[in-house]
Amino acid sequence: MTMPSTKPVRRLLLIDDEESLRYAVAKSLKKAGFVVDTASTGREGVDKLRRGGFDAVVTDMKLPDLSGLDVVAFATETDPDVPVFVVTGFGTVDSAMEAMRRGARNFVQKPFDVAALVGMLEKEIAEAKSSKEARTLRAKVERRFAPDRYVDVDGELKRGGTGASAPGPASVASTASAASLSDAMSGASEEPLQLRAAQRRFEVRYVEDLLSRTGGSVAGAARLAGISRPNFHKKLKNLGVDPERFKSAHRRGKSAGI
Repeated sequence: MTMPSTKPVRRLLLIDDEESLRYAVAKSLKKAGFVVDTASTGREGVDKLRRGGFDAVVTDMKLPDLSGLDVVAFATETDPDVPVFVVTGFGTVDSAMEAMRRGARNFVQKPFDVAALVGMLEKEIAEAKSSKEARTLRAKVERRFAPDRYVDVDGELKRGGTGASAPGPASVASTASAASLSDAMSGASEEPLQLRAAQRRFEVRYVEDLLSRTGGSVAGAARLAGISRPNFHKKLKNLGVDPERFKSAHRRGKSAGI
């Protein structure tokens, strides 16, 4: 008896006007386990993005109508959780850097190794999923932070709060935050100040996890959190979290000790 596959379905949109390249890359990505939809123009790609449902997007920089930069901007504004990769020709690194400033997660230069692209896609999709789960958990906690809901919040955090089947980096941070919240909430039903302290501790762990995963990049952490860079800067200042120690730790190849 054949057991059903438990591997998650990963839907990818590939946008490229070169038919032979589009066919070859799509075939390789399908072999790697992706469900691939293709588009030959930027407008066709944007139309498919409007319908949603993709876990990642790979787009060529040069398209016959819209540019790859237009596709990146539309994709990241539509759903910032979906990682976008741009494919560039030789000598177009400046354009690739501009694409990343607009929200692209990475870029590859032609000719490229599809196996390396698959590795980057899997990493970014997993991180995007973890980030979304962390934000979902945080939203649940903040929505339910009320004096008469202590037990409900604590119980939800102990269960994981995200429905994830396996803990990713953000899930680990959420588990640590759950323990902190549980400690702070014990005997706190008559002390609202401890509730606020627990919420602050949760937020500190949350932003520290984002900074650790992005090597101290405030822009990258803000993108993962789904908020603007100025707002993320403001949150760091309010929480007293210094991104420089995460940058230093990243340069040394070490953890910042969160």
